[in-house]
Amino acid sequence: MVKLTKLDKAIIHGLNANARLSSSQIARELEVAERTVRHRINRLIEAEIIKPVAVVNAAAFGYDLVVDIFCEVDVTCQTQIVEAISALPEVSYLAYFTGDQDISLQALFKNSEDMHAFITDRLHQIPGIRRTRTVLVPRIVKDTYQWLPPDGAFGGT
Repeated sequence: MVKLTKLDKAIIHGLNANARLSSSQIARELEVAERTVRHRINRLIEAEIIKPVAVVNAAAFGYDLVVDIFCEVDVTCQTQIVEAISALPEVSYLAYFTGDQDISLQALFKNSEDMHAFITDRLHQIPGIRRTRTVLVPRIVKDTYQWLPPDGAFGGT
């Protein structure tokens, strides 16, 4: 594991708030050399601590309906079920679960008719899915890409 410093933390926080910040802008704000910032960013990427990605705004494409779907499945088919669900373009998040549900997914739709067709005609046709529970997500307050480690996860130098 790469030891992180306060400078790394500041760079990560800055890029998380605005990924379009240039190394020179970050360097000016943190009062360090631009070369140092570029080196730190490259090191964070190589260590897979950060990933430079574009986050798509689903609403800009008309996908305003977000639902969480919890699936109870035949665990002997779990791997095949996860592979089948993962291939569905409506699915934005997919995870194994513990407790009374086996799989959790989040899916995006343009309207309730699309959601209904997805659940009944596609999801429930996957062999091994026993039961689903669907919850409408009226508003996402904090999305997964906004998560940052707590201060204690960063080093003190």
